[in-house]
This record gives sequence, C-alpha cells and structure tokens, in this order.
Amino acid sequence: CQGQELKATVNTGCLPNLISKRCLNQLGLEEVSAMDCGDLSPPIPSVVGRLEHLELQFGQETVLCSALVVDDEMLEFCIGLQTLLSLKCCIDLEEGVLRFKALSEELPFLHASEEPGQ
Repeated sequence: CQGQELKATVNTGCLPNLISKRCLNQLGLEEVSAMDCGDLSPPIPSVVGRLEHLELQFGQETVLCSALVVDDEMLEFCIGLQTLLSLKCCIDLEEGVLRFKALSEELPFLHASEEPGQ
C-alpha cells in the first residue's frame, strides 16, 4: 500500500477491512470522519473513521478497496471477509498460500516460523 509493505492479517469473522490509525498515519493517508461511517453491523467499538479508495497490491495486481480505521495498536492491517469474497480468495493452509482466483495470484501465507504451535 502506498509503495510500502504491510503485514496483514486475515479475518474471516470481520466483514470490512480494518487499518490502524497508526498504520494510516505511517502511510500518509487520511480517513473520512467517523460520523460518515454509516451503519456498522456488527458494531466495531474502536472505529474512529473510514478510508475509501485504498489501493492494495497483491503480487502484481492492484485492487481498490475501503477500510475502517480503528484505534488499535495491536493491528496494522486486516483483510476482511468482504475483500476475500470479492477476490475469490482461497486460504490453503496445507500449502501455506492465499489464492486470489479473481487476480490469478498466489501469495505466501503463514511462513513456517509463524505457524501456530511452532
């Protein structure tokens, strides 16, 4: 994003993408005020704003998406279910890759040193 690498988490239990306020500031991006976030369902208590027209690069492909800005220092960027579905993403835990069928891309996911229980 913005020519910088982000360490993203994947959360199938959260519909929107999430980006931390700190990460947003590091990228030099600005959010729309929280009052313009519309109806959040389910409510996410730490939302402080919304970011529209966020360009993310997955492999060689760039996609446009939005994200809710959260005041959460533990989070950098979280890919939500809405983006995963729109990109027809398959999480292959055996091969350790994310397959984006809509982009014809395959990206490493969970390096051996990051796998739970290792």
